[in-house]
Parts: sequence; structure tokens; C-alpha cells
Amino acid sequence: MDAKENTANDNNDVLDEEPAIQLIAPGIARNLTQEVIIDIFCNVVFYPLLLLYFVLTFRYVTSKIVPYEFIDEKFHIGQTLTYLKGNWAQWDPKITTPPGLYLLGFINYHCIKPIFQSWSTLTILRLVNLFGGAIVFPIVVLRPIFLFNALGFWPVSLMCFPLITTYYYLYYTDVWSTILILQSLNCVLTLPFGPVKSIWLSAFFAGISCLFRQTNIIWTGFIMVLAVERPAILQKQFNTHTFNNYLKLFIHGIDDFSHLVLPYMINFVLFFIYLVWNRSITLGDKSSHSAGLHLVQLFYCFTFITVFSLPIWISRNFLKLYKIRIKGKPVQTFFEFISIMLVIRYFTKVHPFLLADNRHYTFYLFRRLIGSKSRLIKYFLMTPIYHFSTFAYLEVMRPNQLAFHPITPLPIKEAIHLPIQLTHVSWTALILCTMVTIVPSPLFEPRYYILPYFFWRIFITCSCEPLIKDLKPAKENETPITVSSTRRLFMEFLWFMLFNIVTLVIFSKFSFPWATEPYLQRIIW
Repeated sequence: MDAKENTANDNNDVLDEEPAIQLIAPGIARNLTQEVIIDIFCNVVFYPLLLLYFVLTFRYVTSKIVPYEFIDEKFHIGQTLTYLKGNWAQWDPKITTPPGLYLLGFINYHCIKPIFQSWSTLTILRLVNLFGGAIVFPIVVLRPIFLFNALGFWPVSLMCFPLITTYYYLYYTDVWSTILILQSLNCVLTLPFGPVKSIWLSAFFAGISCLFRQTNIIWTGFIMVLAVERPAILQKQFNTHTFNNYLKLFIHGIDDFSHLVLPYMINFVLFFIYLVWNRSITLGDKSSHSAGLHLVQLFYCFTFITVFSLPIWISRNFLKLYKIRIKGKPVQTFFEFISIMLVIRYFTKVHPFLLADNRHYTFYLFRRLIGSKSRLIKYFLMTPIYHFSTFAYLEVMRPNQLAFHPITPLPIKEAIHLPIQLTHVSWTALILCTMVTIVPSPLFEPRYYILPYFFWRIFITCSCEPLIKDLKPAKENETPITVSSTRRLFMEFLWFMLFNIVTLVIFSKFSFPWATEPYLQRIIW
């Protein structure tokens, strides 16, 4: 045995003696235990600071900036006040969502008002979302999933996702709609009360979430796929035969229908009854929210996800991968570009609200970029952006897909021990549910991308590649270099907070009058 072989064996002995070190590639290793400890420490340290930040900014926004009903709040608060007066049969026809938020506001008001009698009704009702976003969301919903996948995301980061934090200060439906449907997902992934009770609890949260946003019924279908798929992976032994895995999923759903499918089927039946009764998925003002084929909405969504997830994927190697893909498939890429241009041309819906309401960032994005009158911008600038965003959305997920052996089953006995990853089956379901959720919507509203982002991001394990430099493995006779994803996770947190601070400053400092509104108006997502 020569010296080189002795050195290699010594390196392997070091790795074997320290189980925290995982060799992920020749010459590259990760200290998983150290990463997990640092990630937990960062969350414990940052959370109280974030809580203080949101409480102070909430007080500032509510008392100084908008101590009055802002945009759609007048409808939500008005309906809640109607319930507080005991008029349960009265409904504002301008409201398009079910009464979940108003029932929650009713309960919150009767809990808070006797204690803090000097607080205004507006502040008390807005506290519903502050409490949900700053306390319930990170602790009850995200923390259990984080403990199963500490290398994937930080709860303190996801609670700061810019598209949702805006509504911590206002009385909108988005915060609790997100909390409840993701709590349904949490129950499936972590099974806190066992494999049977947890699925029924998941279905319950999913059903309640539909009282806040009707389209959550679609995400209920995605969660049901996961509920069936995770035990099916082990019991039916998924393998590399992709079509067979779809059949195994279907068969397992039939075999264990009463435990895995029936809880969610009750929600689907109740929702079908609602559709028959209402004759539409939209309550109230149906004319302004009629469904259509708004295909370009998918590219809007992918672009937002790509921008917000930039710290977890940006690297020289990732950009090289895109370059190689274009060079390797020039004809296919050409037709993809042409297809995107056709979608922009024929499947872009311009809702009157978008052109008339300058209180949203989408108004300015559409006028200056997305819907620009300049064809150079509208087609030749936006098409490559949409193409790269679609590539990023798919390629970031691809290495996180749960892979199977052609013959040997996974060395896991229970579904709760499965990694927080999607298979090709649930990944397909995620893409389909994203499309069905946002494509029919005629409105271009970033808050519609909150759930597509979270359902995508939770199943991503953050890259450990350097942000800019090339990753150079150690030579064969050297100790493997150690890489970590902690820096990227920290950058993601800073990235989100940068968006939050900038948008808060814009919201606070820039105001303008509207002839039809008694108060100054401001810009939000």
C-alpha cells in the first residue's frame, strides 16, 4: 500500500470517527451537526428581535401611518362590524371571500376589547394578523417542519417573506389563509398525533382554510396527494418506474381510502355543495373576478419566486447550467422563447383594477415592464426573464426530488422518517396545483403567489455552493473541504428583511391623495 492510499484511508477514518461529517462528493464534506446547531441558534437569537421589530412597526403603522381603513379593509372591517352588531344574515356583496376572517375577528374582538378598552376597533382587528404572522406561523406551523429539515429553511426567514409580511399590519385574509393550509401540510409531514388522527386534523385545517380563501381547496388536493404518497412510498415500494408509481399511489389511496382520502373527500364534497349553491367559486362581486385563461400569470409567479429565492440558488455553476442548457438545446430553446412570446401576446389579461389602482406595485411593474408599449421591453426583455425564471423554478427543485433505486426499497420503515422531499408524483401535483390556482385569476396580484412560493420553498434544501466563487474539491491526498448552507440561509433572511424595510419606508414616506378617498393613499404589494 503506497503513501497516497494511506492518506486516503486516514481521511476516511476521520470521517468515520466523526459521524457529523458527511462526504457529499469527492473532496467535499459537510458538518451536518454543526450546521443544524448553528441554524437552531440563529433562529433562537433572531426570533425575539423579529418579534420586537414587528410589534414596534405595527404600532407605528397603525397609530401614525394608516390609523384608518386602508383599501380593502373597509369591506373586511365593515363585515366584521356587522357581525359584532349581531346581524349574521347581512352580507356585503362586494366581498368575494368566505367569512372566516370575520368570524376570527369577532372572537378576537371579544377577547381583547375587555382587557384593552382604550384600543380602537381597527387596531384590535389588525392584531389578528400580527398575532398569526409573528407568533402562530413561525412557532406552530414552521417550527415542527424545520425540526424535520433544519438544513432546508429557517422559520425566522419564511415568517419574513415580503409578500405576506405586508398583511401583518392590515386586516386581510391572506395571513390566516396561509397559516391554516400550511398547518394542514405540517400535520401530514410531521404526523404529530399519529398516522390516523394527524390526517384527519390535516383535513380539518384544510377545510377551515377554505373559509378564508376558496382556492385553498386546490391546495387541499395537493396535501391529499402527499398524505397518500408518503406511506405509499414505503408500503408499495416506489422505484424508478415513474408510471408505475402513479398507479401505486392510486391503488394505495383506494386500499387505505378511509384513513387517507376520506378526510379530504369530505372537504371536496362540502366545497361542491358550496359551488352548486353559489353557482361560482367567487362570492359577492362575481363580475370583477370572472375566471379566464391567464397563462402569463404562471410566468409572473415563477419570476417572483425566482427573485425572492435568489440567495438559495444563485451561483456561478447554476448560471453555467443555464448557459449549457441553452447551447445544448438551441432549437428547443428557440421554440420555448416563441411560445412565451405567444403567451404574452394572446394570454395576457389586463384587469381594469390593474390599470386604475396605483396603490400597488403591480401597477408600476405592468406599466413600465410587463405591459410596456415598447415591444422591445414587453417581448425581447421579458421573454428571457420568464424563460430563466421557469428554468430556475424547475432546476432548483430537481436535485431536491426524492430518488429511488430500481430494485432496492428505501431503508425506512415509517412515513414519519421520510425526508421532507417531493417525488416526481407530488412534484407534478405541485406544478398542476400552482397552475390551477393562479392561471384562472384575471388579476395580477403578488399575494396570489404566497402559497405557490411556500409549497415550493418548504421542500427545497438550500444549496451549499459558494455564492460567487467556484467550488474546488480537495485533492485526493488532502482533507476534504467543508461546505455549509448556513451562509445562504442567513443571506435569505437578510434578503427578505431588505425587501421588508424598503417597502415599509416607501409605505411610510410616500403618500398621495385620491379624489374618492378621504385619506392619503400609499403603496403596498
